[in-house]
Amino acid sequence: MTTPRLEIRNLRKAFAGRAVVNDVSLSVMPGQVTCLLGPSGCGKSTTLRMIAGVETQDSGSIYVDGQLVCDGTMSIPPEGRSIGLMFQDFALFPHLSVTQNVAFGLRAPKAEVADRVTKLLAKVGMSRHADAYPHELSGGEQQRIALARALAPSPRVMLMDEPFSGLDDRLRDDIRDETLEVLKEEGTAVLLVTHEPGEAMRMADEIALMRGGVVVQRGAPYNIYNAPADREAAA
Repeated sequence: MTTPRLEIRNLRKAFAGRAVVNDVSLSVMPGQVTCLLGPSGCGKSTTLRMIAGVETQDSGSIYVDGQLVCDGTMSIPPEGRSIGLMFQDFALFPHLSVTQNVAFGLRAPKAEVADRVTKLLAKVGMSRHADAYPHELSGGEQQRIALARALAPSPRVMLMDEPFSGLDDRLRDDIRDETLEVLKEEGTAVLLVTHEPGEAMRMADEIALMRGGVVVQRGAPYNIYNAPADREAAA
């Protein structure tokens, strides 16, 4: 049986005594896209932040490829987890070229870094912009560079927090489809946060429906659409 690339068990997090994430468990296989879908404030982003290691859970455990990365007693720092991050804000360094942005997190001999950057820029269709700077690129182009940079260290898991919401509708579908194609090719497990049901239905292999810090239903988009757990899920 294949080990999940990402597995979280019974994650809990409270702020000022209020449970924001309450006993959330899920797993994502290599090359699978799981969407955390739910309204603002339901605990989606907090869950992502705990997996990334930028927020500490109160209890529960997180595993990458079967290896424990954190629980109540130990925690591997974010940079040691083999987890990539993409947010609404592409967070490119304005003073670095496209090539320098993509190469930023790589620790390897120069020739290896150059080869990895060249291959990734080709993969995201940005080879001809290698020497450009972020301000010279469109929103869609910046998104492609953010993807290449997140993929550069070959993360086993990619966490995406509404990464397409800043793009206009015409661009969004194309960039979304291209991004997923690249991530699946790399065998990366993807956990994507969105509050848009349409986006989740289009992108996900599995949807985890969140409400009030709890996963109320999990399953394939088709199954959730046709057999919602309750009235709110149907809505």
